[in-house]
This record gives sequence, structure tokens and C-alpha cells, in this order.
Amino acid sequence: MVKKTNKKIKTIIKSATFTMDLCHKEEKWMNGHEKQKEQSKERIENALFFLMQKKPYAQITISELAKQADVARRTFYRLYTGKEDVLEGYFQKLCLEYQKTYAVLEKYDIHKVAGDFFSFWYKYKEILLLLHKSGLEEYLYSVIGKTSAIVIQNRIGDKALKEMSHVVYFMDYSVGGFVRLLDRWIKDGMKETPKEYAQIVSDAIAKFIQPVGHSVAQMKS
Repeated sequence: MVKKTNKKIKTIIKSATFTMDLCHKEEKWMNGHEKQKEQSKERIENALFFLMQKKPYAQITISELAKQADVARRTFYRLYTGKEDVLEGYFQKLCLEYQKTYAVLEKYDIHKVAGDFFSFWYKYKEILLLLHKSGLEEYLYSVIGKTSAIVIQNRIGDKALKEMSHVVYFMDYSVGGFVRLLDRWIKDGMKETPKEYAQIVSDAIAKFIQPVGHSVAQMKS
């Protein structure tokens, strides 16, 4: 009886080990597959940005994009439905990075938030200028605007303030300002560093946001 029980236990252990081996192999295959997929996406993104430097965005075909990325057309269509999906996927990654980069502020500082905003997007200066050159600003600002609203709300450390119903107006006001200022910076070629641009913006705003009683003459000084 004991021998039969031991044999049964060994069979169960062997079966469990076999199942675990299969699971590990499948997990390893899935990880490899995901890695390969991400590598293909990155090649397609780089190929699109390369081609956008050579010709108008509207004239880029999927065939030449796939060829430039060194992937098959069927591979492209397994990952995307069109060029717009490539851009959307790329900026979704940037937006997720933006959301994860900056911590909650115990005391909300609009100047700190603005400085961080400009610093983050400055890292992608060449891409932003390329999209501007290609006439894709509206798409760009739509994506950045949605993400910025999430980041602004998440950085408010005061729970009571964060949950106020009026916070949506503050978010819309802030996002609108940041996105428009980014737009102006891009149109001017992003020549200033983020720190310099944030200071220019702060100084300009301070000229107009004055205590009641200050004259226009004082504002112009």
C-alpha cells in the first residue's frame, strides 16, 4: 500500500514538474515574443521619423515604411492599422513616461510643474519640431493635453483640494496654458533651454498678474 502511494506521489510530482516546465517555456516564449514585438514597433517608429525628414507625411506609404523598418507588410498590419497608429503608440509611451516621472507635490507649485513640463518635452525636441514641420501640431497637442491634465491632478498632494469639484477648472486652465506655451516654444524653434523658457514665461506672467491698484505704467516697467 505504501509502495503504491509513493508511486502515485512520484507520478503527481512528475506531472506537476512537467506542467511547470511547460509554463516556464510558454512564459519564456511570451516574453521573447513581446520583446520581438516591441523591437519591431521601435524600428517602425524610427523609420517613420526618418521618412518624415525626407518627404511630406501624407506621401509616406505603408510599403516604404515597412521597407525602411525592415519588416514585412503583414508584420506592420499585425501591429498597426496605419501611420496614425504608429504616432499614437509612440506618444502614448511618452505620456506614460511623463506620468511616472514626476512625484506628488505636498505644496502645489505651478512654476515647478511648468518647469518640469518644459524639461520633459525638451528631451524630445527633435521629434516635436519634426511634427510641427509636418503640420501635425493639432494631433500632438491633443495627446499632450490629455496627459498633462492627468499629471496636474496627480501632482496635487492636498487630498481635500484634489477632490474639490472645482479642480477641473484649474486643470483646464493650467493645461490650456501649458500646451499653448509649448506650441509657441516649438514654433520659435525651442532655442531656449527649459529653465530659460520657464523663466521667460514666469517673468511675462508676473508683468500682468499684479495686486489691485497697480497701474498700466507699472506693468510696462
